[in-house]
Amino acid sequence: MRILARAGINIHVELDRRALNWFQREAPQKLETAKKRVVEASGMVWADRAKSITREENHIDTGLYINSIGYSTGGSPSGKPINEIQNEGNQTVLKIGADVAYAIYLEKSYAIFARALDTSQERMQNVAATQVINTLGL
Repeated sequence: MRILARAGINIHVELDRRALNWFQREAPQKLETAKKRVVEASGMVWADRAKSITREENHIDTGLYINSIGYSTGGSPSGKPINEIQNEGNQTVLKIGADVAYAIYLEKSYAIFARALDTSQERMQNVAATQVINTLGL
């Protein structure tokens, strides 16, 4: 069974209109790369927070659950981390979750992913801005 967070957040990064027009005209691929990196980095922040909530609150005593959240942090062969990026029109959507049978029960009982999303928004915004600056060379 897979558990995915259904509600999400929007990351907003503003660029000067002239800079945006220049990148759209001269280097549109850089904008796409920046958008993808923003989503990937924000997802890692979210996953990291979910993993730390799990550890801090002793919700599980094996690494299977933690290693199945967003990306693998070790060598556990069970469960494939859920980390899917999709472009939907003008929007890039990240689906992140845990791929172990008991993930749904942990989420229903402790709202680990929901709380991780709530408590990591500021850090996600900062990481997003850094990714845009680094990718676009601003």
